[in-house]
Amino acid sequence: MVIEYTAKSRDIAALYSYIRKHSIKVALISYGLPITMAVLFLAETRSLNHSLRLTDWIIAPAWGAVFFFLFPLILRLRTKKDKRTLSIQPDKLSTQIGKLSGDVPWTKVDSLNVTDEHIFLIRKNMNGFAIPRRAFVDEAQRIEFIRLCEQYILTARS
Repeated sequence: MVIEYTAKSRDIAALYSYIRKHSIKVALISYGLPITMAVLFLAETRSLNHSLRLTDWIIAPAWGAVFFFLFPLILRLRTKKDKRTLSIQPDKLSTQIGKLSGDVPWTKVDSLNVTDEHIFLIRKNMNGFAIPRRAFVDEAQRIEFIRLCEQYILTARS
């Protein structure tokens, strides 16, 4: 089955939000990185042999907030906005965006998640595809796409 769509920033934001809520690994990165940066700032400030001041305690969470919001912003800015062709076959899924193309074997797909507006195919490396409802001609095609993905993933795991 082959579908075509153009990704929008909100699709990538939905994918990131979904993964953040449902993946301990991504939650640790997205919440742990800002905390780590704040702690490192305080440790570095303390290592300069002066006591921590109120401004240090204000700046540290500010750095943490920058990292918290910077990560999703970078993902949104990296969204490839050209038309994407996504093809699923029993052994792999193939994608093409402009001149870029690639294949992902089903063995590297961690999960398939379906919401009202998106289908998320999440890879084991936490990259993924946010396939919007508008990518399908009708609901029957969307249901068939989901069925085939589930079938291919199950086959790859056995």
